[in-house]
Amino acid sequence: MKSPLTIESLPLWEPLMNFVRDIYTLTEYFPESERNGLSQKLRNKVTDVPMTLAAALNGISTTGVSEALAALAQTETLLIICKHLKLATDESVSDFQTKIRDLKSHITSLNNRLQKQ
Repeated sequence: MKSPLTIESLPLWEPLMNFVRDIYTLTEYFPESERNGLSQKLRNKVTDVPMTLAAALNGISTTGVSEALAALAQTETLLIICKHLKLATDESVSDFQTKIRDLKSHITSLNNRLQKQ
């Protein structure tokens, strides 16, 4: 019998945790006026990704993968807003967008794997 998938056993776990950490690091340097604004929104969205994936893997949510992809898209949009407000550099947002594309690819592969089960 196959052992159930866990979020920590997935190949995307490490890059996802690195991404979460990088968002937290970025927002650490936001001005105090953004602590309850964009900083908090970014942190909430980025942590939604592993939480919704874990729910999908545990059979708690049938929409977890879609929700994770939506949270990534929302994270990217928030990063673009940060760039326009000069809270993040063009280079850092571009780096995050590359990471987001990679994570989307991992999540899409996971979704295909889950649908075959």
